[in-house]
Amino acid sequence: MQRLTTLSFLLALAALAAGCASHPVPRVTRLGDGVYQSPTAQEAEAYCRNFGAPMRFLGPKRLATQTGDVTFRCD
Repeated sequence: MQRLTTLSFLLALAALAAGCASHPVPRVTRLGDGVYQSPTAQEAEAYCRNFGAPMRFLGPKRLATQTGDVTFRCD
């Protein structure tokens, strides 16, 4: 009985680790002073959502970025 419980626990732990490893990670670059850059707005929102922080987009006048990249802060 104890062997079955241990095996079930190890299988559940392996499934949890596999689920975490396969979760897509947003591509975010830290630019300094709390400013981040991401290739898409969806990835920026996902990054701030990880911390439960509201997101604020920064305009291109504030910080020069490459075309298509999004500059933002997680406040």
